[in-house]
Amino acid sequence: MRNPGWAGAALIAAALTVTACGTGSAGGAYGGYGTPAGGTTTSGSQARPASPGPATALKTETTRVGRVLASSRGLTLYYYGEDKPGSGTSVCTGACATAWPPLAAPVKAPSGVRLPGPLGMITRPGGVKQVTVNGFPVYLYVGDKSPGQDAGDGIGGFWHVIKIHATATAAATGQAAALKVTHTKVGRVLASSRGLTLYFYGEDKPGSGTSACTGACATAWPPLAAPVKAPSGVRLPGKLGVITRPNGVKQVTLNGYPLYRHTGDKAPGQATGNGIEGSWHVIKLTP
Repeated sequence: MRNPGWAGAALIAAALTVTACGTGSAGGAYGGYGTPAGGTTTSGSQARPASPGPATALKTETTRVGRVLASSRGLTLYYYGEDKPGSGTSVCTGACATAWPPLAAPVKAPSGVRLPGPLGMITRPGGVKQVTVNGFPVYLYVGDKSPGQDAGDGIGGFWHVIKIHATATAAATGQAAALKVTHTKVGRVLASSRGLTLYFYGEDKPGSGTSACTGACATAWPPLAAPVKAPSGVRLPGKLGVITRPNGVKQVTLNGYPLYRHTGDKAPGQATGNGIEGSWHVIKLTP
C-alpha cells in the first residue's frame, strides 16, 4: 500500500480547509495530545536553540505498516500533509509541536538506505533547526513510546510515516546485521544486533511461511527484519531463514519460527516478554 505521498501531499494541503495543527482539537490532528494543562504553548517556549552537535544516524524500524524511517533512538518519524514542502516553514506550532516534536538537526541517513528524498533543514521561529526529508519537515509523535510503534500514522488524515521500501534497505545491498548473545535472568539468549532479546511465538506454525502475530500484536512484538547473520562462534538451535509478511516486510525465522522483539525490553539483558500468555519464549543458547 503506497503512502499518500511526498509529491501528493502539497495537493492535499491545498484541497483541504483545515489550516495547521493549531486549529485542531485535542482529539483531532493532535491525536489526543492537545494543549497542555495550564494554557496554550507557543512555539518559542517549546524548544530553545542549541549549538549543533555531531550528526546522529537515523534508523529504520519495522512497524505494523511496514519499514519506516526512525530517529536515532528508533522512534518512528512522520511528515504532516498540511506542511508545504520546500517552503522553509512548518505549520505545526504551539500545542501541535508539543504533540508532534520537531526532529532536531543535524542527522544523517541510515547506512545502506535510500531515503525518499534528500535530507535538509529549516529554522523554526524559536531558532531550532528542524530536519526535512524531500522538503517536508519531520516530526516525532509523543504517543510512540518505543521502537516499532506508529500510533501517529493517519491521525487527522494528515500525519504519515515515512515508508522505506524494501528495495531501498540493506536487504537490497546484501548487508546483513550480526545478531548478538545477551545474558538475561533466564540465561544466555539470542538477541538483535542492538542487543535486545529475541522471541518466538508458540502460536506460529514453524515452516508455514506465515506469522500469526499481526495488527496490534505486531506493534507489541515487532518482527525481526531481514537480513541478519548468526553471531560469531555461536551454534544456533536451527537454521536462519526468511518469510515475507503481508505488507512485504522480510522477517527472520529460526528453525522455521518467525522471530520478534518485545517493546517492553528497553535495554540489552532484559527479557520482559518471556512467558507472556504462555506463548512467548526467549531463544536459549547453550554455553
